[in-house]
Amino acid sequence: MSSPLDRPAPRTATRPFPGGGSARPGGERSIDLPSRLAVRACGTERSHDSQESPVGPDSPSGLLADILALHDALAAEPSLEPGPRTDALFTALVALAVAPRAPREVDAVLADPRLTERLPDLRARCAAGEYALERAWAHRVLAADDPHAALEAFPYLRNYRDLTRIEYHAVAGHAPRAPRRALFVGAGPLPLSALLLARHGVRVDAVDIDPEAVELGGRLAAALGDDVRVGAGDVLDLGDLGDHDLVCVAALVGLDPAEKAAALAHVRARMRPGALVLARSAHSLRGLLYPVLEVAGDDLGGLDPVAVLHPHTDVVNSVVLARVPA
Repeated sequence: MSSPLDRPAPRTATRPFPGGGSARPGGERSIDLPSRLAVRACGTERSHDSQESPVGPDSPSGLLADILALHDALAAEPSLEPGPRTDALFTALVALAVAPRAPREVDAVLADPRLTERLPDLRARCAAGEYALERAWAHRVLAADDPHAALEAFPYLRNYRDLTRIEYHAVAGHAPRAPRRALFVGAGPLPLSALLLARHGVRVDAVDIDPEAVELGGRLAAALGDDVRVGAGDVLDLGDLGDHDLVCVAALVGLDPAEKAAALAHVRARMRPGALVLARSAHSLRGLLYPVLEVAGDDLGGLDPVAVLHPHTDVVNSVVLARVPA
């Protein structure tokens, strides 16, 4: 019998975070968001002949105002637990992040000091909201008489599956053989990425630094009948990884470049030469939600870059594949 992890889930009108979490479907009651968010047409092209700085709702300044207003609204929330208000705020933020935009518009927004000052806090709030969403769904699935059916109702299951498929085939295409054993670092309380990777015939170990995530993730894997071992662990405390063909590092493991580089350097030093490391990243305005790995710099912790994939679908995370040098 197939499980909901094997079957397509219906797409929703909202745009999900990928593998590290999801934007939530908006609640039934309306909320007070900046009016521009409801009316602007994302990705509208502007004339290159205009000599005036664009200031309309589709301009860099208009987009920046939307982002800052959403950050203000999230910062004012007493809780980031799933609910009508927080669901709508995160959905609006993700919609802004994934909409197609001209590179010059994106560059102007990301370079603005008003955003760069707030970006660490915005990402931290996205991480907190993502964790709260995964925790709520883990409890919901575990409390159900039929955990498989309950998980099937998770509106972003397809998004997780799409990202995991991209990652698995990227790895298989750059290795002499498909991975047989993998470690997923930062699995979270709803470890769908680890569970889905195991569905490709990979023996998967999963770790998380948070005790609650470990407890929920382990129970969830057992309830769904998946052979995924979930344990506690800080990435900087990992021991010998020589038996692993692949280590996957979640996007939220290391929220700033120095932390991410240290995590990847630690993993590299404990894997055998030639093994692969997959690190989730982001690009363009998706970097509002997740840290961006600069492959050309020192962000990879001494790993040799192999491939970088930037999805232009509802999948938010980029995929950075790297190899442990000889």
